[in-house]
Amino acid sequence: MNTSTSAPPKTNGSAATPAAAPAAAPAGEAPQPPLFYSRPLPLSEQYHATVKIRPEGDFSFAAETSAIPLSIPEFALAARHYPIIFIGEDLIPSMAVGLRPSNNLFVDVKGAWEIGQYIPAYVRRFPFILMGDQSDERLRLGIDDDARSTKEGARALFADGKETDVLRQGMELCEQFHTAYRFSTECMQAIKAADITEPQSLEVTLPGGEKLNVGAFVAVKEEKFRALPDATILEWRTKGWLHAIYFHLQSLNNWEALLARTANRMAAAAALR
Repeated sequence: MNTSTSAPPKTNGSAATPAAAPAAAPAGEAPQPPLFYSRPLPLSEQYHATVKIRPEGDFSFAAETSAIPLSIPEFALAARHYPIIFIGEDLIPSMAVGLRPSNNLFVDVKGAWEIGQYIPAYVRRFPFILMGDQSDERLRLGIDDDARSTKEGARALFADGKETDVLRQGMELCEQFHTAYRFSTECMQAIKAADITEPQSLEVTLPGGEKLNVGAFVAVKEEKFRALPDATILEWRTKGWLHAIYFHLQSLNNWEALLARTANRMAAAAALR
């Protein structure tokens, strides 16, 4: 860690995880930070010596999003509750958590994630993130500089000049997510090369008749998947990718559950008026 100064540490590269990579920006403009992050900086023992971060169960930062990046090893758990979709040309695997752009149906007004519903690693690791270039042999732990918390239960990064378990666990979770996402990227590249996905859009009718366009995403076309050569199926099974397709296709049945959640939330809001 950089312990030479108490000033804000200089950034060293960008967010390293593909799902968290800053979005492209027009020439001359700084790239946009990853989802949920405002100003990720390398961790500094001096600069962050007294910093505390969100209480463990506070997910209020994720309340205003409808899709969250996901790694393939998480598909088995996420498919129980959420539609798993792919976004953009790179087919970034994500889980849908709402039908409206800024409405996570699984986070309540107090910032708690609904008990019994899977919380993705991308969310659990926040505000930590690995920083550096993809080619770097060793990445550096970073933290969002705007994620400081004074809430009851806020967790310290350092105590008596030593790293706390919070910091060590944050590093471990970031490393696990980074490894899982590199595996996911290889899988998605193979799926893209196989040309078995198609763009889709979803329009739902809310209670009262309001029509809501959920937006565009990409999903596997089951007919194309079934037509893959046996050699490809065997290769994907050997590499551990095949189950990802099955969980993805199964998860698409969860759109109806999101519609029901939306209706329940609308009814609850109307009852308070």
